[in-house]
Amino acid sequence: MPKSEKVTAPTPTVPQNAAIFAQNLNFIYNPKSGFAKHALINVDLTVCQGEFVAIVGHTGSGKTTFVQHLNALIRVQSGYLNVLGQDLSAKKPDLKLLRRQVGMVFQYPEYQLFADTVLADVCFGLKNFGIDKDERENMAREALELVGLDFAKVKDKSPFDLSGGEKRRVALAGVLAMKPKILVLDEPTAGLDPRGKSEILTLVKKLNQTEGVTVLMVSHDMNEVYENANRILVFRDGAIAFDLPPRDLFRMEEEIESMNLEVPAVAAFCNELERRGIVLPKECRTVDETLAAVVALKEARDA
Repeated sequence: MPKSEKVTAPTPTVPQNAAIFAQNLNFIYNPKSGFAKHALINVDLTVCQGEFVAIVGHTGSGKTTFVQHLNALIRVQSGYLNVLGQDLSAKKPDLKLLRRQVGMVFQYPEYQLFADTVLADVCFGLKNFGIDKDERENMAREALELVGLDFAKVKDKSPFDLSGGEKRRVALAGVLAMKPKILVLDEPTAGLDPRGKSEILTLVKKLNQTEGVTVLMVSHDMNEVYENANRILVFRDGAIAFDLPPRDLFRMEEEIESMNLEVPAVAAFCNELERRGIVLPKECRTVDETLAAVVALKEARDA
């Protein structure tokens, strides 16, 4: 009897305009041991170019494991993953190209600063990619100005002499200098004061809206998520439990709270209005936007 031939599964068709496409993506920590942990379970996902996607979930839900797949810090174990046209399920993807196109900003990125000067720190990645000195200095200048720092004033300073918010901006500039097409942020505002948080999120939103950078932001702050993202993925026990626009997601108060997540203050206010028969536009996700909509509604009713 002839030996059976191994059947290779066909490569999935990646949708047009997809920046990230995952199909049946699985990952197990410590496989084949008594400590095995199934961190990702059959994750199916398409993120289109130019989207701003927030990823939320309680600790251990799989969100960080997922985003670390996106520039191959964690290699695909099972399933299919395509990022910017590269099949990361392949044995030898072009990791150098991938890591230039997918910028990763980890929690407390300023802890990764190490060079003697701000300029040297921002240029570090560019130098590793073989970019010549003059070009990388120009790219560093552009990145530092993009994050709101004066190049002439900070380039020769030690990163360790800067404020916490400035350090965060320098770390972000080091990623942006390589002009990534996808920006992955893991708790980008952790440890910052309200002003620092607002500045970083305003910058990220600007990159998304004016530069077309695809943004994936992991966050525990539901208010930040609600105000900035256009789509939210909720991870639970390694799987995507919900994939919805912010307003639709946070209408489900009981489901959200059952996963130990908070309903944002503005969303809770809008939910209460809806229970009273007052429906505001779904675009109202900040305090100012919501207040303006309420005032406009009142003026229309009083007219």
